[in-house]
Amino acid sequence: MKWYEDGKPFYQSTRKHKKSDAQKVLDQKMGRVAAGIHETPRLDRVRFDDLIDDLKTEYAMKGRKTWERREQHLAHLKPVFGMMRMRSITTEQLKAYTAKRLEEKASPATINRELDCLHRMFVLGQQQTPPQVAHIPHFPKLAENNVREGFFEHDEFLALRGAAPDFLKVPLTIAYYTGMRLREIIGLNGLRWEQHVDFRSNCLRLSANQTKTRKPRIVYMDGDFLRVMLKAKEIRDRDFPECPYVCHRNGKPFNWLRHIWLKACDRIGLKGKTFHDLRRTGIRNLIRAGVPETVAMRISGHSTRSVFDRYNITSEDDLKQAATSLHTYLSAQKSTVTVAEMVAVVDHRESQTQDITRNPLKYGGGGEI
Repeated sequence: MKWYEDGKPFYQSTRKHKKSDAQKVLDQKMGRVAAGIHETPRLDRVRFDDLIDDLKTEYAMKGRKTWERREQHLAHLKPVFGMMRMRSITTEQLKAYTAKRLEEKASPATINRELDCLHRMFVLGQQQTPPQVAHIPHFPKLAENNVREGFFEHDEFLALRGAAPDFLKVPLTIAYYTGMRLREIIGLNGLRWEQHVDFRSNCLRLSANQTKTRKPRIVYMDGDFLRVMLKAKEIRDRDFPECPYVCHRNGKPFNWLRHIWLKACDRIGLKGKTFHDLRRTGIRNLIRAGVPETVAMRISGHSTRSVFDRYNITSEDDLKQAATSLHTYLSAQKSTVTVAEMVAVVDHRESQTQDITRNPLKYGGGGEI
């Protein structure tokens, strides 16, 4: 079939064997052109690989920091969809991909994130002018049950900090007392003495570019937290005066050394703990200390209540404390009615019932009521 857009001719196969069916396809095409919907023949030739650059451009324009994670998702998607045209990807193929990944022991959450990546590519293709994707298939979703509930008790934190090497003691302390994210603390974009630490006001000042939610935060330091930070500043000024980073190893920033964390946890018998458990613990400690939840959310950097509630973990000790508080409250209540008064009330009600039976008209009739 042949049609014109802005005076330019376009040619495309109708994929029909009868002229009458082909005419219907052409009529539909002309109707979309008249409505201002531009669908060039390239629409049917766009492949999976063609939309990867659009996805990468979006991440760069919005300043998102998770492109490395997306690259991991694309590494699993490419072997299956890499050479396919986008119009050929159907819901049945997405289900087959899900089944394949489950056989490879991938978690439901991981599979959902990979399909989210593919879905975003479809959306970006559809938003182009002219569109590169005509139709977005239905994307199946797997149920996720990966919400972690780990946290540290105070003695566990002190034991871990004592077992950890010196360069890890500072980030452990910051995470425990503030609930800050790991990438807000360490690395090239982590805390710096001159930019983020204010000892005149004893606080940490995080800029909008450093936080995940793009909102600046202020976290105040006191007690053990402040003492650790002052000692860290003293050691840095003495041994590494040129190092701008609060968390460093021999004057150099570090992203993370997982085996050192695991070694410190194993040394004190805390297997299965993660650094992110410190964030959950910091949030729970703020709530236990009586800090209003809105203030705790500002300290931890949570923008939504639903996610904050996932981090506000309730332990068995919290439940025991609740039972103790309830018993203390009920024990403190004084009885306002004595046993003798209760007996008098019962006697009065019995005599009143007999009076109603004898004199129903006195109480509006209906002695049987």
